[in-house]
Amino acid sequence: MPLGTVALHALTYVLVTNGYLFLVMIATSPRIWGYHDYPATVRAKVPPQTKKERAIGALLALPWMAFVLGFPVVSTYVLKSSLGGEIPFLVAFLNPLVLLQLANVAEVLILDWLIVSKMTPPFVILPGSTAEDYKDMTHHFKGHLRAGAVMVVISLVIGLVVYLT
Repeated sequence: MPLGTVALHALTYVLVTNGYLFLVMIATSPRIWGYHDYPATVRAKVPPQTKKERAIGALLALPWMAFVLGFPVVSTYVLKSSLGGEIPFLVAFLNPLVLLQLANVAEVLILDWLIVSKMTPPFVILPGSTAEDYKDMTHHFKGHLRAGAVMVVISLVIGLVVYLT
């Protein structure tokens, strides 16, 4: 697979994963998409999520999760095919890892830092809290570090499956 195709896969993945999240952010209440992502200090100021809000959030997460996990698998199989049907394990591991980590970094920088923490438009503020409650990035940063570690494991699994099949 030419480097340009790998770059196109990465760009497509980052745009779709973060674009979908942004559309959900502007189209729905932060009680649906943001409640569990906000620190305890913010959640303490507002009522708990309702059962309906949790259900809607789970429903909205399904297509996103399918893409987040499915695209790196497909991309790695496409890469394997372009390499003549064989792929070194390291390449099979690194391809999904780079995709996942690029999306992770874009999310923390664009959605969490720039939009939520710096700009803090009304559509990110949980009713009952204030814009100032969203300025501390520590919670988001720690969450993305934990997610990055999980992404290593996911990439190992994807890499191993693609390498062996």
